[in-house]
Amino acid sequence: MTMTELSTLLPFVKVDWRNRSVALLLGTCLLLLGVARADAATITWHWAGPVTGYTCVFGPCGPTTLDTVVPLGTTVDVFVSFGSDFPTYPNPSIPCYLGQTSTSLQVMGQTYTNTGYVFVDGAGFAGNCIGGGADDHVEIVVPNWAVSGPGLLDGWVPFSLGGLDGLWWNGDLTSIQPTSISAQFPAFNRPSQDAPQRFTANLQAVPVPEPATWLLLGTGLSAAAWRRRRR
Repeated sequence: MTMTELSTLLPFVKVDWRNRSVALLLGTCLLLLGVARADAATITWHWAGPVTGYTCVFGPCGPTTLDTVVPLGTTVDVFVSFGSDFPTYPNPSIPCYLGQTSTSLQVMGQTYTNTGYVFVDGAGFAGNCIGGGADDHVEIVVPNWAVSGPGLLDGWVPFSLGGLDGLWWNGDLTSIQPTSISAQFPAFNRPSQDAPQRFTANLQAVPVPEPATWLLLGTGLSAAAWRRRRR
């Protein structure tokens, strides 16, 4: 940015542009302001925690179990990002459906991403709305979260159940990140060897360091909570 451009942007500031230190300071301020605005384009929530157990999808596990490649205590990271247009209420016939998010699961150095579908007071990932606040919770449905993702060690690969994985927590959806969430993670198996299995994890909020990212959705998400209470 030239000195003339800075003068145009800041016509109310009388500065001796021959002072390079002043010009550098103002230029840096403008750059940081631009970064803050870019960060505010989305809001990202992050949860992390250790693997706490395992579940078998079809009856008993065996002979090999998922803990051989994802041991107890392994750190799991989950990210959910909301775009600047959220919430959009894309389907009037489903008033509890607020719109889409970007979701990401990280475990054992691998990353699995997919679109998440956000519901308030939905019925068990089914998208059926429950009126009157009878079931006060938020769901982010992530169908086939890891099907197109990479495999884990020892031949364990994502397994499609034709069902829905996702995240959920009790309460309203606001611009404040929930301190903890529940999750149903994707299943993995070793084809023709071991049955599909999931791991479970204790997920707690990881603070986001950039305050600007918290500002964007305050109005929209608060309106979503208000609209749900009105129902």
